[in-house]
Amino acid sequence: MIRPRALFLKLLPLLFLIAFLTTTCAQSSRTSENNIVALGAAIASPQENIVFPENAKVVDVTAPEYGAIPNDSQDDTEAIQKALSRFPAGGRVIYLPNGVYNISNSLHWPKGKRFRSDYKRTVLQGQSKDGVIIQLQDNSPNFQNPNQPRPMISTGFDPDLNPKSEDFKASKVAQRFGNSVRNLTINIGNKNPGAEGLNFVANNQGAVRSVKIISPDGQGTTGLALTHGEIGPLLVEDVEIVGFDYGIRTNNGINSITLQNITVRDQRQAGIYNGGQVMSLEGFSSFNSVPAIINGKNPKKGNDPGSMLTLVNAKMIGRGRARNTSAISSAGFIYGRNLVSSGYKNLFSSNARKADKTIRQAAIAEFTSRPIVSSFSSAKGSLQLPMKQFPKLAWEDPKAWVSVEKFGAIPKDKKDDTDAFQAAIDSGATTVVMPNSGRFIINGSLKLRGQVQRFVSAGGTLDGNGEIVADNGKEPTLIVENFFVGYNSKLKWRTVANRTVVFRSITHLDLDSEGSGDLFIDDATMMRLRFLNPKQHIWARQLNPEGGSETNVVNKGAKLWILGLKTERVKTKIETTDGGSTELLGAFIYATGKQDPKIPLFRIVNASASFAGVGEAVFDKSTYEIWVEETRGNTTKMLKRDDIPGRMTANGHAMVLYTGFDK
Repeated sequence: MIRPRALFLKLLPLLFLIAFLTTTCAQSSRTSENNIVALGAAIASPQENIVFPENAKVVDVTAPEYGAIPNDSQDDTEAIQKALSRFPAGGRVIYLPNGVYNISNSLHWPKGKRFRSDYKRTVLQGQSKDGVIIQLQDNSPNFQNPNQPRPMISTGFDPDLNPKSEDFKASKVAQRFGNSVRNLTINIGNKNPGAEGLNFVANNQGAVRSVKIISPDGQGTTGLALTHGEIGPLLVEDVEIVGFDYGIRTNNGINSITLQNITVRDQRQAGIYNGGQVMSLEGFSSFNSVPAIINGKNPKKGNDPGSMLTLVNAKMIGRGRARNTSAISSAGFIYGRNLVSSGYKNLFSSNARKADKTIRQAAIAEFTSRPIVSSFSSAKGSLQLPMKQFPKLAWEDPKAWVSVEKFGAIPKDKKDDTDAFQAAIDSGATTVVMPNSGRFIINGSLKLRGQVQRFVSAGGTLDGNGEIVADNGKEPTLIVENFFVGYNSKLKWRTVANRTVVFRSITHLDLDSEGSGDLFIDDATMMRLRFLNPKQHIWARQLNPEGGSETNVVNKGAKLWILGLKTERVKTKIETTDGGSTELLGAFIYATGKQDPKIPLFRIVNASASFAGVGEAVFDKSTYEIWVEETRGNTTKMLKRDDIPGRMTANGHAMVLYTGFDK
């Protein structure tokens, strides 16, 4: 339902910005890619100078055993591929120091053993986004056919596999855990019309972070292709894409995409084409003469795959022929908030069945393509909790890091390493690293305190039956990142801190939060989350809770903001009680296993919540019959599955917006 709420003053600064940007774009010609590359090679942001100490045991592609030499204009394909292929599913960081790396063919993740170690747990890490450039040679023979796109970099499959082979079929299954590409630029060169920049696959946990993908002459099929088999859940953050037919493209309904701070420009077909996914996007800029976003197929030309788009804080600048089209066109479901456009015929148009058709104004505060649903009398809009950007800290000189091994932690000996880890934490260092040298055991209570501001893994495995506690310390922000906890581990995480804590890129983050400081969680999997302090604010993105034995996420009085959630199994996914507030922006509900028809998907008990952009997939006959159970005072009401529209993808339903709070 379109609601032109009176937020013109709130949007006025963005409208002035759009007018300025439109004028600037009209007056200036496109920057040549040669200039962009030269600038990127010369200047690296001080916030992006990521260098590891030798004892972290990352894989440096310039080491003699691999032999990549940046800035020499020679082919580095074989050297980089050798580093990538050496450690299937090894949790390895494949590291590129600053410089230009020339390649002539695709780079792909290690094959490994089918379903066991193929194309997973590998990270391609640059020293900085602008300083590391992977450059495809011009007019490369393997990248000439746009009808058979070939990725310059592929994380989920070997592009040379026979498409009819069992290995290729296996590569489409959602087993690509822990893949990431970070802090680098991908340049497909000139005259490569069949090239994709990055074909990215990750499942449950994995991210594209701080990456630029460029086509100098505008050719190429897709900058970021999220198209190979079952994609997601995954995170795409701080990414800019220049050129190509499509900036970002999806073609599948499984398993959801979360994006934040995305810029697309100079595409030939669309900035983003969403071909079926549940997509959650906050912070979007588009500079194009084509649609900024196409959400779903045209029902007149085939079935809409049920694309679900949650879009918040977007500016879309149209140029040239954009005046004849809409900034956003949709055949699927859309929740939108704080959207502004300039230079387009319309901000939004839809040919979806039973949906609102057109938004002609240049800015809109909030709208839904289907009616809002509520069980009680509620506000006619989302909760709109305050948003905060996720904290980032400059990486320290590696000489200042300390390794837990220096203090006696011994991998692979199956003995408790808690005391050694604690000694490293208490050493006075501000960065403590767990190297990629095997499995470490935490059976005690490890306190993250003192001077530590970054506790980071270079790819090893944590195990044990103890706990890791984010405690108070002398630094105002603590970042914990890149940890993999063994699948059968009983290790728990806890925070009691009154400072800012960030948990990033962690597999198996079973967390109880009792602290009062700001808490940030992104790109993480877990069985359970508990937010127990009413004074705490939590910001989360790309959450993957999959517990099947108890309620997955409990918010007991806190303020919880979530961008992008994917979940499986059969228990209640989010319960909000004790006056708490929960805002969910985008969720993919994968209903698996036998379902108790009395268990709701979401529960609200004398609290406030709104759920936007929730799409479901069902592959058996058991699913949630109750989508929201809400209690106010002594009265409980329920929103049933049959009360919301069907989503053609995977037999599911779709809830564009539920509001559960007083006006």
